[in-house]
Amino acid sequence: MTSVLFRSFLLLLLFSFSSLSLAADKPLSTAKKKVKPITDYEKGITAYKKDDFATALMLWFPLAEKGNPKAQFSVGKMYLDQKGQRKDPSEAAEWIIKAAKQNHIEAQTLIGQMYLKGVGVKRNFNTSANWFLKAARQKDKQAQYILARLYYFGDGVPKSAGKAAYWYKKAAKQDHTEAQNKLAEMYLNGDGVKKKPKQAKKWFEKAALSGNSNAQINLAKLYLDSDIVKKDKNKALNWYKKAAKQGNSIAQNQLGEMLEKGVGTNKDIKKAISWYKKAAKQDNPSAHYNMGRAYVQGYSVPQDFKKGVQHFHKAAEKGHGKAQMDLGVAYYTGRGVAPDSATAYAWFYVAAATNVKDARKTKNSLYKKLTAEDKKIAVGLATEYKRKYFVRPKR
Repeated sequence: MTSVLFRSFLLLLLFSFSSLSLAADKPLSTAKKKVKPITDYEKGITAYKKDDFATALMLWFPLAEKGNPKAQFSVGKMYLDQKGQRKDPSEAAEWIIKAAKQNHIEAQTLIGQMYLKGVGVKRNFNTSANWFLKAARQKDKQAQYILARLYYFGDGVPKSAGKAAYWYKKAAKQDHTEAQNKLAEMYLNGDGVKKKPKQAKKWFEKAALSGNSNAQINLAKLYLDSDIVKKDKNKALNWYKKAAKQGNSIAQNQLGEMLEKGVGTNKDIKKAISWYKKAAKQDNPSAHYNMGRAYVQGYSVPQDFKKGVQHFHKAAEKGHGKAQMDLGVAYYTGRGVAPDSATAYAWFYVAAATNVKDARKTKNSLYKKLTAEDKKIAVGLATEYKRKYFVRPKR
């Protein structure tokens, strides 16, 4: 019995020493980890977030002078955005270029935009494109998107729809929604890439579901009239509504037209007018034209020829052909404006150039009725108006 107890005691003692040995080998859990000291650059960020721009600049400027690219970019941005000191785009450009030359991606993209717009530097599309290319190769999606646009329009680089599609796709894969929308348009039209309607639909949907209003409009158009998806006017209406609620004036006007005509929904002139008004406030020419019609015809608003003509004017001056035609009628009849046959002729002339129905016939008929003196005035006005207000119709 004693022997058994003694052995048990030895085992317990041995186990206790083993536990102590193992514990000694392990670092103490309570030991404090070394805290990384806060850098001056990080202190500057804290100050900047508190709108203490003077302190941020005081902390960043010495670092920038020593060649810190983050500090150089931040100092440049402060001069550009007028944070805590005078706005100085030239000074901003100098610091941002210093950072960009050290492969700071945001700096490369920003200086590309500055050269593109001529902010703080002389406008130069070639230099702009070179900076965007550097940032795009470092996978900056905004740089990839802008570079694609430069290739598409041939600004600063040789025009190439294929290269535009290449960079749009790079940005699209990084969830740049407008790049997704543009890529979809290219697949839809076979522009720079092989025509692939299913790919177009895929990218439109991806961008639309992420809230891109332009893609929502394009998807609505597919549901209204295309062979890519089964026609569905109600779905088209809903996509236009999503874009309209985001403030897209094109969608607001189109939604108004669908409500006015009862396409995909019941007719509702009152709601249609409310959407036209929203779009017209954003100076959408089609919405101005629709509001002009509403006032002239008394659709859900008190009939008011003067207000109608005012809206026609705004639309006509932005190249809206039907508004130009109706404005010509207003000047000829004297409804909502003082009658003026020469001005009427000028507006008919511009509308005819836009291929508006009956505009050419009306213009020629009116010209025959003008006096020799009025003909001179009318031709002079017509030449001026065409130069100012003619917009070539999209094919």
